[in-house]
Amino acid sequence: KLAQNEGVTVCVVEKGGEIGSHILSGNVFDPIALNELIPDWEEKGAPLETQVTEDKFYYLTESSAIPCPVPPTLHNDGNYIISLGALSQWLPQQDGELRGGV
Repeated sequence: KLAQNEGVTVCVVEKGGEIGSHILSGNVFDPIALNELIPDWEEKGAPLETQVTEDKFYYLTESSAIPCPVPPTLHNDGNYIISLGALSQWLPQQDGELRGGV
């Protein structure tokens, strides 16, 4: 939105045959920016399907898993576990909503 107000165009170069085809990783995604850009993303079928319900952290050894506390700043309440590739493929379909070029 800031770039749009300043008349700046953003270009993303994708080296794969399809948008998002090289993005294989997952992500813990905070939807705050998506809420601003596309407020009705849930109705539009955004690929944010698995909401975080709890955070657990374990120190793994060869024979056991030791639970460790998770500091509040690392809690993911309200976030989603997503595929970045799936989100990257979904976003260009929302071009009119984003009022720009993807």
